[in-house]
Amino acid sequence: MKKYIIGILISLISTASIAQKEFTIKSEIPGIKDGIVVGLMTAEDSENKEIAVDTVKNGKFIIRGKLSHPTLCTLTTNNLNLLGNDQDTEKIHWTYTTVFVSDTTMTFAATAYDSIANDAPIGKYFRITGGRAQADLNEYNLSGIQPLDWIKNHPHSVLSVKLANDLIKGGSGLRKLEIQEIANYISSVPDDIERLSEFKRNCEFAKRTAVGEPILDLPLFDTKKITNRLTKIIPKGKYTLIDFWASWCGICRSSIPDLKTVAKKHPNIAIIGVSADSKYDPWINAIRKEKMEWKQYCLTINGGKQLLEKYLISGVPFYIIVDPQGQIVRVPQYVSEIDDYFTKIDNKK
Repeated sequence: MKKYIIGILISLISTASIAQKEFTIKSEIPGIKDGIVVGLMTAEDSENKEIAVDTVKNGKFIIRGKLSHPTLCTLTTNNLNLLGNDQDTEKIHWTYTTVFVSDTTMTFAATAYDSIANDAPIGKYFRITGGRAQADLNEYNLSGIQPLDWIKNHPHSVLSVKLANDLIKGGSGLRKLEIQEIANYISSVPDDIERLSEFKRNCEFAKRTAVGEPILDLPLFDTKKITNRLTKIIPKGKYTLIDFWASWCGICRSSIPDLKTVAKKHPNIAIIGVSADSKYDPWINAIRKEKMEWKQYCLTINGGKQLLEKYLISGVPFYIIVDPQGQIVRVPQYVSEIDDYFTKIDNKK
């Protein structure tokens, strides 16, 4: 499920004081036409930042830049400059190639420009090489191995820390012992101490929001602008669905009719809406327009920051199901999962 960005970006590590390391990506692609634009942007967080750009000259491109540590990026190419005013969509060609950039010289090799898939990290006729992180990414993509198995077999790999972080983030539905098990697989990572430190912090947060743990508190206010706390508004003695949403989130709003169906089908559960809106009027107008009948609250600025930090998510919609004792029992990705879960609960009664 695609997430819409909350709009409050958290940087757990200040990169201002971290030494930037240089990298170079050069091409070996026969027949690539001059004028094709090549760009590199980050691909690990909610804000994809452009790092460098170049235009093919004399059949070559060279991308240079600096990063604080090995970073998963997207290398893009497009032929828009070659089309001029003829912007026929059938003639437009973009490619998006995943690359794990580190402080070394890397090579993008292909048999021909047209052999590069538009959204694949590696292929029979093209590949990026250079650096341990990229070598691991190539091996991982060719192996077809499951993430956890890769992590077990490569405890010192930068890619392993990246995969492990992905497993525990954003309401993974894991229990505390499962999170600790993943953490135990990762030992030292000499090539990316920064990422390892972040992973250790994330593990501690993930344990606190794991299935079976009490819901973590967040500051918020109601539609009358009266301040409150998340732990105070959850009713005792019944299952509760917490719907983190926002008025500007298209997926959130398109899911509201399905949430209404869930509410009607399972009248014994409580639903609480918690918005990530930063402005009061759009939030209130959305509630009225969508006719959301369950109780609604909005995160304070600090509450929005805490939501990202504590729950390791990058955006909304985000759902949490809490049992009658106030413990997290499910972090569903889709409304259909919510309905399935409460249907099973109803059938046990």
